[in-house]
Amino acid sequence: MAVIGYTLARPHLGKRSLVENRARQLGGIYSRHGASVKVSSIVSGPNTGCIMLAREYADFRTAVKAFQAVNADPEHVEFWKDREANPAADIITARDILRTVYGDNQWATHPLSHIRRYEITRDKVAEALEIFPEAEKLVSKADINLVGALPVTGEDLSTMIISYQFRSIEHWGEALDTVGASDAFQALVAKAAGFATLRSAFTMLPL
Repeated sequence: MAVIGYTLARPHLGKRSLVENRARQLGGIYSRHGASVKVSSIVSGPNTGCIMLAREYADFRTAVKAFQAVNADPEHVEFWKDREANPAADIITARDILRTVYGDNQWATHPLSHIRRYEITRDKVAEALEIFPEAEKLVSKADINLVGALPVTGEDLSTMIISYQFRSIEHWGEALDTVGASDAFQALVAKAAGFATLRSAFTMLPL
């Protein structure tokens, strides 16, 4: 299991470059304190145009220790002072947390993520997890990395997040035409519809 914290921001008009640079700066601070960091731009689906900063830790103990260290870091303190004095984005999600329940993120080699969000009750999660090995066997043939996660904090906890991770935007497009449109994949989607409802999907490009 890994722990993922993420922040989502919508840049103000004319301020996108500043927001991207700030996200990279904040990501550098998190990285210095032990996080695996990914800065992305949402390019399709809900919140298109927003910037997401994700950071991953091995477990909750590590995440909490890093959280304390980051908050005590002078650069982090100055970062938020500057942001408050010169805001450039609306913070949509300040800090929500996920925990992985299947697979491992491969952000270094597969930096593009296509996310599907399912509505699911917790008593159906075990049933959903039974599908993952079958799905992984199918998508791994196209070098797609598969990760499943559940929310720990947030407004809607009856959710499962499925992350399909790709090498590039070209790889993503090729996979949509082949794997995504295949009878085998659509059969898995239909099977999942028996206990979960697909509510939204979006795509993130690395910055």
